[in-house]
Amino acid sequence: MNIADIDLDVFLDDVLSLGQSPRAPATISPWNEGKLRNFLENQCGLKKYPSTDRPEGRFIVHHDEAFPILEALSQNGAVPLTVTHIDAHSDLGTGFGDLSWIDIGKRLLGVEWRDRVNAVPRNGMEQISPANYLSFALACRWIASLTYVHHPSRGDDLMPFFFRDFDPASDTMELRFVPRADEAYMREDLRSLPHTLEPPIAFQLVSTDDYQAAKPFDYVILCQSPGYTPVEADLLIPIFGDYVDFDLSNSQSSIYLGPVDKVWHPYPGCG
Repeated sequence: MNIADIDLDVFLDDVLSLGQSPRAPATISPWNEGKLRNFLENQCGLKKYPSTDRPEGRFIVHHDEAFPILEALSQNGAVPLTVTHIDAHSDLGTGFGDLSWIDIGKRLLGVEWRDRVNAVPRNGMEQISPANYLSFALACRWIASLTYVHHPSRGDDLMPFFFRDFDPASDTMELRFVPRADEAYMREDLRSLPHTLEPPIAFQLVSTDDYQAAKPFDYVILCQSPGYTPVEADLLIPIFGDYVDFDLSNSQSSIYLGPVDKVWHPYPGCG
């Protein structure tokens, strides 16, 4: 199943590295409508309304809300997912006050893989969050292939621990269970300590400037990420309604997500 996991923060002129609350001031401009439509149509291969080829999707506010969606789509690993993560951040863990990678390597990967979803931490410095949910989805073996489509000015925020030989340039993710990971002080320690490798996951890193979808998407997740986007970026959200049939039954959004040429909405300039 081919999934597009999209964060609105990638469609900005620059990247906000730290979350802002209340929402960041409009010092960073969002893309204009024409640029976004060109990306969705010509690079992502999405078809504009009223095409019958439109994928289904969900709109979420914070990106860790994608975790249970990925669980459901994969049926907890029964259906391998090909995920294209279109985002200004890798969401594989920050390393700054985030100990999720250690918990994954030392503990979670030691759990039988079908049971890992129930062992994901919900509190503490290891807890699942918008900054690391994707690493937990990888640890649960839901993702067979991952493409990270990054902002042109970023793409350097990968967690080496999750890659073959700790090398993001290897084009292969290979998580490792290292029960004594807390004894390691250097990369060589992690390599020499007793460990068990997880199945390899194909990985690709590409800029939004160069990305080209290889096949149609079956499902689209769109995240608002209010801590990393100015309020002006919300003007782009209804545009996605021309390309995706969003399930609004569980949506927290008051933003209209249907085709922008069908209903008036309070976002002038988007239709």
